[in-house]
Amino acid sequence: MSDDEEEDTLPHPLDLPSLSSKPSFATLSSILESLTPQPPSWTARRRPRPLTPYNYTPWLTSLIATPMPWLTSSETESIISMASTNLALRAGSVAAPDMTRSFVVDGHEITLFEPSWTGDSLGHKTWGSSLILAKILSSLHVISKSRCFGDAEQVKCLGLGEGTGLLGITAVKVMKNWNVTLTDLPGITGNLRKNVEYNCPERAEVKELDWRDPPGDEHIQRGSFEVIIGSDLLYDSEHPMLVVRVLERYLKSDQDARIVVAYPLRESHGKEIKDFESRMEEHFRIEKSGEEIGMDDWDTELRCKWVIYQWKE
Repeated sequence: MSDDEEEDTLPHPLDLPSLSSKPSFATLSSILESLTPQPPSWTARRRPRPLTPYNYTPWLTSLIATPMPWLTSSETESIISMASTNLALRAGSVAAPDMTRSFVVDGHEITLFEPSWTGDSLGHKTWGSSLILAKILSSLHVISKSRCFGDAEQVKCLGLGEGTGLLGITAVKVMKNWNVTLTDLPGITGNLRKNVEYNCPERAEVKELDWRDPPGDEHIQRGSFEVIIGSDLLYDSEHPMLVVRVLERYLKSDQDARIVVAYPLRESHGKEIKDFESRMEEHFRIEKSGEEIGMDDWDTELRCKWVIYQWKE
């Protein structure tokens, strides 16, 4: 079916039922279901386009504001909830409600729950750079000379700033000899643990890690990880310093140990990227790097840089 045919299946706003006609619950729920945008996954055959050029906001707003005494209280509550969700999804990523969406990486389907955006809960949303890096994992054994990317022995991997867990969960599914510790701030790990338990309960664990105040060695042992992965870690001026300190703290002192990171090349964070790369030069060297184009809820097109680091000799 073509995009134009898909748009033709949606009603014109003038064809929507007038609320004065007292449309039934079945009619309203069916219309709302057809109008509600689907959460983007970025791994679909093609990126979901806007459902229609029509503006349904006035009708949806009126629906929420109008008493519907011809419906039961539970039916009214359901209709208002569906209409509110529809409006939130149309308002953009920041206003998006709780949602569950799926991604496919190397044939593995990963289902993630994303709570609605509250405050500065950046970790509750999935970022495009994590998908870009996730797709690279299965090629690391070709790109790098490290034995850690082969399948000969067990490897301990630390995931930084995992958020909803797309990167770390992919690592568990794709890298069969990796045992992955996914970390993030205390306010993020509850949802992260939920996603990990649903997608990969084995060879994965979730732990709290505040870069400003790392836990003691009994919680996360320093120098114990052959691989550290992370994406989109540089969105604050102090993050370059904190991230580099964490990398130096937890990466194993071994010439096969590797750091694999990715970050969007956004102009707004150019200073943070430059600072990070400069700090990394002190103790690490680049084995391989490259750029990829992907998608993001926040960017029409996302240009991202990935880098494999190792200790300097």
